[in-house]
Amino acid sequence: MQHWIDTQDGKTQLIVVTDEAVYADKMTKEAAVQAVDALDGGRSPAMVFGKDAKHVAFRAMTRVQYNEHETDIEFHHRDGKDDSVVSVFIETPGLRERIYTHLRERLADQFAAHEAHFSRWRAAFGSLMALTIFLLGTLMARSAAIAVRAAGEIEYEGRRQGTKKLFVGVLDLLGPTGVSVIGGILMLLAGLVLYSRLKEPQRLHILQSGPYAPPSPVVLGLKYAGLCVVWLLALRIML
Repeated sequence: MQHWIDTQDGKTQLIVVTDEAVYADKMTKEAAVQAVDALDGGRSPAMVFGKDAKHVAFRAMTRVQYNEHETDIEFHHRDGKDDSVVSVFIETPGLRERIYTHLRERLADQFAAHEAHFSRWRAAFGSLMALTIFLLGTLMARSAAIAVRAAGEIEYEGRRQGTKKLFVGVLDLLGPTGVSVIGGILMLLAGLVLYSRLKEPQRLHILQSGPYAPPSPVVLGLKYAGLCVVWLLALRIML
């Protein structure tokens, strides 16, 4: 068993790697010391960590990765038929890299190590897609809010009338202005992420069982071509 202590704003995060899993939980410094002593004494991690602790078993883990420009380390795992991600945020300088190095050595028979340095074009695409979705969603919701306010009483037909009434009620409550404000906030957040991605493109360190194959420039070019078409349609709607 290997453990690390991460101090965050006066709080203590205990991170433990056992023979079977990774655990992370926030607790007092005294509780962290007691937890380590209990684990060293042979007590089961399930008895030491609380129900809200982050936990990923190696048998379900599919990928471990972190971005040099961020502060978390991601543990991708399969939960039944679904893929899930557990993110552990670490503030102690250099600690995340030490944990990653330990896992790389610990899981050498299961995972291979890879590095991925994104170009600005590749780094920006996800944020541009989110910005596009928020823009189109805001435009459609604003038009729907205007129509609801102008319609007066609305008759509901077909299935899911309760959901339709709720949706119309929210649009009527927010109105075009409210919808535009919420959409504007979402677009602003997407714009901030886009700026950070352009300023510092992702530099990923990855552990996974299969080979790492980044998208080809041709695929990325096709994605941008599709995004341009969507923006042209959006401009037609706005104009």
